[in-house]
Amino acid sequence: MTALSPEQHQKAVDYIKRHARPLEKALYAFYFEHGGLETIFTALSKFQNGDGGFGRGLEPDLRLSDSSVIATTIAFQKFRALNIPPYHPMVQKAAQYLLNQYDATQKTWSNIPAHIDDAPHAPWWGYSDDLSGNLVNPRAEILGYVYDYPGVFPTALRDELTQAVMLHLQTHTDVEMHDLLCYIRLAETVNLPSDLREKLVAFLTPMVENAVPRTPSQWGEYGLTPLTVVSTPQSLFYAHFANIIPQNIAYINAQQADDGYWSPSWSWEFASATGWRDAERDLRGMITLNNLLFNHHFA
Repeated sequence: MTALSPEQHQKAVDYIKRHARPLEKALYAFYFEHGGLETIFTALSKFQNGDGGFGRGLEPDLRLSDSSVIATTIAFQKFRALNIPPYHPMVQKAAQYLLNQYDATQKTWSNIPAHIDDAPHAPWWGYSDDLSGNLVNPRAEILGYVYDYPGVFPTALRDELTQAVMLHLQTHTDVEMHDLLCYIRLAETVNLPSDLREKLVAFLTPMVENAVPRTPSQWGEYGLTPLTVVSTPQSLFYAHFANIIPQNIAYINAQQADDGYWSPSWSWEFASATGWRDAERDLRGMITLNNLLFNHHFA
């Protein structure tokens, strides 16, 4: 593995401290400088609305201030990674938002609100009241959070979602990239019953093997890479990609800009130049932090 040089590492750190959002700055301090959780809570709370949901650009490609389910699931990703307890008010309010947004008829959620066009956003975010495309993303991921926080979400909802997700699993084998990631987040849920995990792993293993490219020439475009599905050595599919992870990290490290940041592999500047500039700035901070964590976890 070609690790970041001390100079490259310091440039990335300087970029985060000068240009990243307060959230990424707080997360960097937590992971690398013994920073406290309270600073993260303060930064994350700036994205939470009065209805309990998250918005305000927490998902950088969605600049809407109002809450969305997709932004709220990103908040739950942070809760999970930081082991935030269920009694924390931020978790309680976010869970209530998800409960309020649940469509009991279609047994899932709409990732985005109907008024998404009130603010700049990536063109691939489009609203529809037909939720047939949302039966994995976000439903499978949210089911994982329902298991994560059993005292916050009703048992009846957990059982209903479990049955629906596992039934869908048996009847749909064409899994899109983002759906695959939602399934993986569910499978990596600590509190998930072992029999469900075994079924998910059996279902996902051939899909992950086929969907994740192993050659650097395929890593430059928007899509899956080994590090997309394996973020730490504790990741569910680490053993499948352990031999290629060093090469993936070396590839990533070679893409660092002179100013210390990494840029996203996608753009929607053609749709909204102003909105994209804001999104790109936020994404650079997020990706730079993530790449420092990859180097740290696999050192």
